[in-house]
Amino acid sequence: MNTNEKPIDNTKLNENLSKIKHKIAVMSGKGGVGKSMVSVNLAFDLAMRGANVGLLDADIHGPSTLKMLDLEEGEVKGDEKGIFPMEATPHLKVISMGMFLADRDTPVIWRGPMKMGAIRQFLEEVYWGELDYLIIDLPPGTGDEPLSIAQLIPDIDGAVVVTTPQDVALLDSRKAVGFAVAIKMHVVGIIENMSGFVCPNCGESIDLF
Repeated sequence: MNTNEKPIDNTKLNENLSKIKHKIAVMSGKGGVGKSMVSVNLAFDLAMRGANVGLLDADIHGPSTLKMLDLEEGEVKGDEKGIFPMEATPHLKVISMGMFLADRDTPVIWRGPMKMGAIRQFLEEVYWGELDYLIIDLPPGTGDEPLSIAQLIPDIDGAVVVTTPQDVALLDSRKAVGFAVAIKMHVVGIIENMSGFVCPNCGESIDLF
């Protein structure tokens, strides 16, 4: 054990987070359940209601929020205050790994410590300003990124778990809920996505699975 290691200075991180009233993570047990779409719609709806909202795409390997918001990956800008997030609307700011990639097809081949470092930078060095809500779109599963968020934001309001009616998705969603409980993250609610659709011709509700 190295007793000479300096403790991590969280002053700037805590200062940034203190300007954000509510922090909500959106997670899922498996991929393909529409988690990112729920994150984007939740953030967009809150912004349309007049709240100042930040959307943090913490899916380092598969960032998709910029595409969903029809934002082009452009030059990353900043000053002494920090990195500037992209503005989707006057009330919605977004940060994503997609902003830092040379092109959309560039893979991110990182291990856990680098991913945790990137998430910390998104929270600490991005100039969010005063926010009513920060919506955090987590990657599927219960790996490094959700653990990083729980450690970096101990006062997080909670998590929304997204699933579908498929048996496998429901099984994994239960694991996601168990994970949240284990790390003492409050589960705000569970969204069952893709439950069905209404036929435009007959008006009947049809199950997708």
